[in-house]
Formats: sequence, structure tokens, C-alpha cells
Amino acid sequence: MDFVARDIISSLPNPLISHILSFLPTKEAASTSVLSKRWRYLFGFVTNLDFDDSVCEDHEGKSDAEISRSFMEFVDRVLALQGNGNVDRFSLDCSNYDVDLARVTGWIYNVLGRGVSELDLSLVEYSLPWEIFMSKTLVRLKLGPGQDLRLTIDRKDVFLPKLKTLCIDSVEVEERGFGFVKLLSGCPVLEELVLNNLGWEYWKFFTVSLKTLKRLTIFSEDETDENPKSVTLDTPNLVYLEYSDAIAGKYPKVNLSSLVEAHIDLRMTEDQSADVNFSEDDYFPEDYEEKQVAGNAAEFFKGICSVQILYLSAKTIEVLTFCCEPIPVFNNLNQLTIESQSEIGWDSLPSLLNNCPKLETLVLKRLLHKYNKGCGNVCCCKRPKHPSCLSSSPVKVLKIFLFDDNDEEDGSEVRQIKYFLEKMPRLEQLLVYYDTSYEPAVLDLSKKLQMTSKVASPKCKIQVVSENLSLSCTVPSFLTTKWSTLPPEEEEEHRWVETPPREIKDSMLMYASSPEEEDYWFH
Repeated sequence: MDFVARDIISSLPNPLISHILSFLPTKEAASTSVLSKRWRYLFGFVTNLDFDDSVCEDHEGKSDAEISRSFMEFVDRVLALQGNGNVDRFSLDCSNYDVDLARVTGWIYNVLGRGVSELDLSLVEYSLPWEIFMSKTLVRLKLGPGQDLRLTIDRKDVFLPKLKTLCIDSVEVEERGFGFVKLLSGCPVLEELVLNNLGWEYWKFFTVSLKTLKRLTIFSEDETDENPKSVTLDTPNLVYLEYSDAIAGKYPKVNLSSLVEAHIDLRMTEDQSADVNFSEDDYFPEDYEEKQVAGNAAEFFKGICSVQILYLSAKTIEVLTFCCEPIPVFNNLNQLTIESQSEIGWDSLPSLLNNCPKLETLVLKRLLHKYNKGCGNVCCCKRPKHPSCLSSSPVKVLKIFLFDDNDEEDGSEVRQIKYFLEKMPRLEQLLVYYDTSYEPAVLDLSKKLQMTSKVASPKCKIQVVSENLSLSCTVPSFLTTKWSTLPPEEEEEHRWVETPPREIKDSMLMYASSPEEEDYWFH
């Protein structure tokens, strides 16, 4: 801190200066204590403490033991300097160097005794003290990620009367499902729960039962080849759900009657997927019924059928095909987003779309899929035996994301877009987001869509948007019949119009990121 800045800040009231210091990294805030006696006093009132041993990695020429000792001494000095002052947030990351675990426990006791409201711990080979789970002041608790970080609450009481947010990441829970249920039972006002990689696929059961819960995130790495045995979600006031996991053997109870938005990445294990897809010649082998043993997700989807906004990964579409009979009716669904992959078919889409009577916005991330006998009548790759389900679709807005990394140059995606235009009678707006900076490719796509020979909705507005270019038009009514034409002066009005690219703010456009970026819930 330079002298001018110090003089300006020094003129502020003490409480305001301490508040400003709370926004600085703890190491920098602590360094101000040497400026003067007044500054040392002020640091004692800093209420946010963040300690990360990775910031010690710039100590060139020092051994790991020396760096670890230096870090521990720094934490000791800061806590001693603060005395018994109040602390709002305490964040501790000791995952890079070996530290004295007894001292770590002492630090935790110190801030618990000072009424900490937010506790964030990332540790290695450490058993969390049970006193954490008896805190009367904690509002937010984050445990992990850690290595061999253990949560032991067997034969211990749990009571966190003010806790509203609980995040547990890569923590070994003793007593497994029983210990986890006991933990949640001691959180009477919990509103948000985030669970990452707790290993519940090895538990006898996995249960989240909380009437106060409003937001729930469940995430398990895609690498495991185990299915959870039993999953129960009894959260009647939940409004937001993220669920990424292998399909469970059973879903005894799924009560999500207040759900508004859900992001679902439900998947089969590699072995299960191989079992149902083993035939290259016939997607539905003769013993298909015997191969449908991956579990039944029907009860889960039935439990979320009141949702209004739904995001489905490509692997979830596969689960709907093989592990969900029947697909329930989503009477409240008005926005649906679907991810596609070239190795996964669209077999379940006709039934899914038919069971969304109030669907107004449909978002498709890519149009690639596996062509097979079960493509259904939502795809243009085969002549359907029955009328397309799209002909009765209530969808008014169709948003499609295309990417220039597509290796297929057969025009299948363009044909599929035209098929949508030809079959969807209530379509009012088609938005195609093309992730490319090559403007000729955008112009070429626009021209191809303009040449659509027949459309089901004559007033549909089409817009192709890319990084640098935005093209739009209204489909002329003469395209709905083969015998009618427009006079030349009217035809001019329906040519493609170039408009400036606009910033995309629609919440449904969360998939507009580049292919290199990770989708936080799909991967």
C-alpha cells in the first residue's frame, strides 16, 4: 500500500477501514498491521479470514517442511493478533503441504468460539471435529474438496440451528447413509445443499429428506462404474435441482412437487450402455427386453414432472430410451433444453415431446444423433411410418446451437432444421446460433434455410446469429403452398436482412459457450 493511499484510507472511520481490509487476502490485510500502532489495532477487527497454503509456493529455495512451518506460524500470529474479536468467515485450505493436524483443530476451535458464521475447510487426512456440527452460529458450511477428509458423527449429536447452506465435496462420511441422514436431521433450516463425490454408490441407501430445502446439487464423477443402490429425494419445497449421477437401482420416493428448474445428467454405466447397444446391425436386438436391466428411472422422472424449466444431457436421453417406461407427462413444462451426441439416438424424443403439452421453448444443443430404427418421427433421417409428433407440437420458439467443429459435412443438420420448419405448425421464431467466426458459412446457412420448399408456420421469423453477424427474415407465406407466388415487389420484402449482432441475455442460452469450454453440469 503506497503512502498516498494509506493517508486517504487512514482518514476513514475505524469500522470502515476494518470492513475494507476484510475484502483483502488475509496475508495482505495482515501486512498492514506493521504500518503503525493504529493499523495493528484495525487488523484485529477484520472479520473475514482466508488461509491458503498454496500462496506459500513462491518461497524459492525453501523445503516443503520450511514452507509448511512458515504457513502455520502465520496462521498462529494472525489468530493471536485478533484475540477474541468476532469472525464472520474462516476459510482454510491445507491441501498442498503437510501441517500439524492438532494445530488445525486448534484453529477451528478458535473461530468456533468466536462465533464464525461461514466455515470453509479443505484438508488432507483429517477427521473433522464433531464440535463443528454443534455450532449455534454457522450459517454456511463447506467441507472439501479433500483427500481422506473424514466426517465422523456416529454416536454424536448434530444440531446446526442456523445453517442454511451446506456443501460437502469428496468427504468420507462415516456410517455412510445412516450418518448422512443423521447429519441432515440436525439442520432444521437448511435451504441449499451441494453434494459432490461422496461415494454414495457404495452406500445401502442415499436419502435427502428436508422440507426446508430449496436448492439441491448432486454430482458424482462420470468415471465410476457403480450404480447407487437406492436414492430417495423427499424435498417438497425444492425449486432448483442439479442431478448428475449414474441411474440408481431404485427410487423409493421422489417428492419434488414445487420444482421450477432442473438440470439432469442421469446416465447408465459403461457396462450397461454396452449391454443395450451391443448390436451394430440392429439397435433393438431380439433379446432387448432382457437387456433392459439398467434400472428404471420412471419413478424419478415422475417425481420431477411438475418442473417448468428442464435441461437434459445426451446421456439422459439414452436413459429415457432404455430405462424409463413409461415417460411421464410434464404438464407444467414450458422450456426444454436437450443436448445431442452423435453416438446416442433420439428414440425417446417423440414420447417426451408428446408428453409436454404446454412446451413453448425448445432448445437443442447440436442436432447430431445416432441413426437407427428407433429414431422415431422427430428425425428426418428416415421416412416415418406415422405422422410426425412435431405436427402437434405446441412449441413457439425453437433455439438451435450449431458448432463449426462438426466433422460431418453431409448437411444433415441443415436438413433437420428444415424438417422442423416443415412440421412444427405453431412455430413463431427459429433462432440458430452458429458458433463460427467465418461469415461465409453463416451466409451459406442462411441461404439454405431461405430455400426451404415448404413450411408449416407461414409467419415464423428466422434468425441466424454468429459471433460477428446476425441475419433474419420472415418466412413468406407462399412457401406454404406450391402453386402460389409473390409479385416481385413483395418478394423483395422477404429477403434476408442483415442486423447487428446482439448480446445474448436469454437464460435459456446457457449453451452458447464455445465447444472448448466445459459445461458445468454436463461434464
